[in-house]
Amino acid sequence: MQMKFQKERKLLLSQKFGKYMMFRRQSIIVPFLLAASLTALTSCGTSTAADEKNTQTKDNRDTTTAAVTETETESPYQLTLPKGLDYAGREIVVCGWEHYEDIEFFAEAMNGEVVNDAVYQRNLNVQENLNVKLSFLEKGGRAGNNTWMNQIKNANKAGDAAFDIIAGHSQNIGNLAKSQDVINLLDCQYLDFMQPWWRKELLECAVIRDNLYFVTGDICPSSVARSQGIFFNTSLLQMFDLEDPYTLVVEGSWTFDKMAEMTKGVYLDINADGKKDEGDRFGFSVDGVQLQAAALTAGIISVEPDKDGYLTVAADYLTDRTTSVLDAWIHFMHNNDDTIIIKTTDDTLTFRDGRALFYAFPLGIISSELRDCEFNIGFVPWPKADAQQKDYVVCTSNAYSLWSIPIAAADPDMSAAVMENLGYEGFLHIMPAMFETAYKVKYNNTESQLQSQVFDILRENLVFDIGRIMNSVAGDIFNLFPNAVIQGKNTIASNYEKVEKKVNKALSKWMEDIENAE
Repeated sequence: MQMKFQKERKLLLSQKFGKYMMFRRQSIIVPFLLAASLTALTSCGTSTAADEKNTQTKDNRDTTTAAVTETETESPYQLTLPKGLDYAGREIVVCGWEHYEDIEFFAEAMNGEVVNDAVYQRNLNVQENLNVKLSFLEKGGRAGNNTWMNQIKNANKAGDAAFDIIAGHSQNIGNLAKSQDVINLLDCQYLDFMQPWWRKELLECAVIRDNLYFVTGDICPSSVARSQGIFFNTSLLQMFDLEDPYTLVVEGSWTFDKMAEMTKGVYLDINADGKKDEGDRFGFSVDGVQLQAAALTAGIISVEPDKDGYLTVAADYLTDRTTSVLDAWIHFMHNNDDTIIIKTTDDTLTFRDGRALFYAFPLGIISSELRDCEFNIGFVPWPKADAQQKDYVVCTSNAYSLWSIPIAAADPDMSAAVMENLGYEGFLHIMPAMFETAYKVKYNNTESQLQSQVFDILRENLVFDIGRIMNSVAGDIFNLFPNAVIQGKNTIASNYEKVEKKVNKALSKWMEDIENAE
């Protein structure tokens, strides 16, 4: 019976997924987000402690907190888990990582910070709904951290069901998918990928030969906080009498050429040393990693599934348009004084000090390092590559959480039920909280009424590149574009010839490994 159910789910996904991806959620998601944000604020402001005790643990340390009552948010979407699903107080261990957010997985208690309280409420509700005890581990796990990955691999090898769910840095989870240390989520009973709390844009490129190894979405703050975009200094905008980026975005005229035009003449040799360096003022500042977004937001994808579902280097990765977009970025970053690629560890300093008009970095930094800036700031998507580009394209940085289930998990369907419930509760609580954190006066210090529209664009126009996630397999292709911008030389065509066959061979090998494991 279970096998029949799994086959039916896979068939349903393959039949409906392509059509579903074309459905624009704007008419239903945006009004809900705005309404939910108000509801979340009301519930957080009026919460009271109850006598009932609920327990969440972090790093295996118990902390007992009082339950919080709340007004239920009316949602057009409902959780599809069976009514009465009860796991009799089972402990669910989530192996997370030391991420870059203020909070990603666990909250000790309500403290009045909207994202903290949303994560707390999410976990509390899941524990009550499924009668489970959530335990969170957060140890290491940033990019290239083999120690974090090896603990998962070693547990799998020993048949040790130490972890029920894993949530790690995107590329670390990609590596675990390559080594087949995570299960095919399409084989799980309770995950409903037609629901809006899962990023359909990721599923579009990550379902490989009827296999799906990782997901992300409203289950965690980083799925929004790691959205790559452009911060702007409103004081410098006013000083140079420049147009409002929010207005440009909403009007559809926020393009690369417009941004480049606005940066002209902003440079100033502040430290008076007679040379361009990080002590000066700039029109545009960015570190090398963030330049990965220059290709993605122009719609340039490195790896994609072919018609048979096999991953391959994207057929239109290297085109005249790719070369043209790359030429424009190289010229912009290397042929004028108004831009800088920051090389120091503290790459937010130039912007924090008020010495950059535009600063490319993920959204989440607004609630930590940028919250105390002495000037007003804003945040918009990366610009369209050219006027011919129809829509803005938004991508996340590498440092967001992908969620998976390890092959040694004791009960994958139980893990899946918890993930589904976490996603649903994140949809109700975390996303409205992220809206509140990013765009209210508390952090953003601006009265623009266009912020909510820009936030919707950030959520609606996401793109994922499986070549970026599977960096250990396809990094030689994915990194061609940003490396060329950093180096200031458009050698992408010759370098492509050197690595294209190598990457396709590695992708083919991974596809073979997947098929042999079925």
